[in-house]
Amino acid sequence: MTSSSNKYKKNLGDNYPSIGNFIHYHIIQHKIKKGDLARTLQILPTGLNDYYKRDSLQFAILWKLSHAMKHNFIAQLGEYLPYRFESIREKALKEELAQKDALILKMEIQLEAFREMNRK
Repeated sequence: MTSSSNKYKKNLGDNYPSIGNFIHYHIIQHKIKKGDLARTLQILPTGLNDYYKRDSLQFAILWKLSHAMKHNFIAQLGEYLPYRFESIREKALKEELAQKDALILKMEIQLEAFREMNRK
């Protein structure tokens, strides 16, 4: 009988980043105290250290870490995917930017017309 444990790791090579490294790097870069973070997550500091060694984490753990550190690890990891994802906020900002660009263009045309009227 074939073992199904760690089946997700087979034949993937280095196709996905190690989430433990992301977590550990963020903690070091932002000088977050590991003991404080462990208390916030209500886990032992050794449990937090175990997260650093893992290639993958459950979504719930990643979600809790994101909330505890006020950092969106999910979006950060999404940047490594070869597909471009546009969030709802990004779409709204693009629409607003397009509207403002159109307004600027209209105002530039009006300004040029006023300059022409003043020259005559």
